[in-house]
Amino acid sequence: MTMPRWLVTRHELSKGSRLFMAEDGTSLRIAPIDVLRETRTVRIDLDALEDTKSVKYRVWTYYMQGADRIEVRSDETIPADVKRPRREIRMDLPGLEVLTEHGQSITFCVRGADGRRRLDDLILDIQRIALSVHADGVKAVLSGDASLAAEVVTREAEILRSYRAMIRKLTLCSINPEAAHESGVKDSRELITYALLARDLNRTVYHGIYIARHMARFHGRIEEGDGRMLRSMSEVARTMQTLAVEAFLGRDFSKAQRVMKLMTRVRNLDDALSMKVLNQAKDVRKAVTEMLIAREIRRIAGYTVAMADATANRVFSADADAE
Repeated sequence: MTMPRWLVTRHELSKGSRLFMAEDGTSLRIAPIDVLRETRTVRIDLDALEDTKSVKYRVWTYYMQGADRIEVRSDETIPADVKRPRREIRMDLPGLEVLTEHGQSITFCVRGADGRRRLDDLILDIQRIALSVHADGVKAVLSGDASLAAEVVTREAEILRSYRAMIRKLTLCSINPEAAHESGVKDSRELITYALLARDLNRTVYHGIYIARHMARFHGRIEEGDGRMLRSMSEVARTMQTLAVEAFLGRDFSKAQRVMKLMTRVRNLDDALSMKVLNQAKDVRKAVTEMLIAREIRRIAGYTVAMADATANRVFSADADAE
């Protein structure tokens, strides 16, 4: 096929060069296959950094931005106590491995972090973590189980791993039409709504973890009546979260509307519990803990409404194209 001369020149294409083509909404994405499969390498110069603690953050960022290899190097020998935490970075990022290591450098590579998994599967991974964190956090509250609450808090690293893998996948889909095609993306505009959904879903996990943190600090029992109200709030919020993800993945706006309607129920329960606690509180510490937990559940519900908004954007943008 005939290609623009600037593209042929830039990528040194010739007759017989292989191209990848994929539908992208109302347009067509075309890219040389050899270019798509080039290894993306970045280097971090320790000597140029004022604070070597920022290395971890840089590696995280380069990973999420789609780098295949990340080299951390110095003109001097890197001390063992400095290199050790650098090696441990691979525990934070799915698929990250140490490729080579020398006295003055350590090089990471990414292998099998994404494969051909679809974006929907990665969303469901985060969803499962979010629901389990929320459910176990509330279970710890209702049973007064401080050890369970403490265990829930330790799951933060797991959600961060899943979230970073999701952002990496979105980045690769945005720059690589082959990756987008394998991930089930037929319109790159949808990457924006996936990013919004992943962010809001990730925030629900954080608030679920804070439920457990409040309980871990309290080390007490919640009154039975207040516990019933918290349980009801939690059940509604988890239903909202399940509906929100189902609505997005299934492009089902009716489920998104149900999420929005249920928010009123959570808000009313939160307000009723706050009034009850304020009017009857004898133990200030317990009262504050109950209100903080209720507020975390309400925030989870609020983020599910934002997820429903992402569904609306996804559904209505498709309808606008059809018209």
